[in-house]
This record gives sequence, structure tokens and C-alpha cells, in this order.
Amino acid sequence: MLRKKQNFTGGMIKADPDNVVVATDLIVKNRNILNELDKLHQAMLLLPRDQKLEDKYPELKEAYDAYQELYREILIADKMREV
Repeated sequence: MLRKKQNFTGGMIKADPDNVVVATDLIVKNRNILNELDKLHQAMLLLPRDQKLEDKYPELKEAYDAYQELYREILIADKMREV
């Protein structure tokens, strides 16, 4: 069971031995961490993975891995042509 930390967070942070749940934006040095992660994810052009579907359809995982490998090779080739 999660217990609330009431000191300075107003109950927005809950913790148990296995998890810490932050129920508000996490801002570090005026940077929203979730926005930064979203931008990083988008910049890397990572497709979202669905573990349940991949477990059900192993060919989906294989296709995803093959796509990522080919995509990286294409990006490297394009960068080498620019130099």
C-alpha cells in the first residue's frame, strides 16, 4: 500500500518499498522532465512497444527489431553522405 508523504508535497508524492509515484509535473531547473523525455523519445524516433502484443505475436517483436535496425542504418548512411 502506498503511503503519502505529507511534508512539502501536499500528497503529490507517494511511496512504498517498490515504487515512488509522482502525481504532478516534475520540474528540475525549470525543465519539465516528462516533456524532456517525450522530446528525446521523438528525436530518437522510437516506436512505442506493446509488450503484451509482442508476447502474443512474436513476429511483431521481430518486425519491430528489424525496422529499428534498418532505420538506424539508413540514418547513419544519410549522415555519412552529408559529411
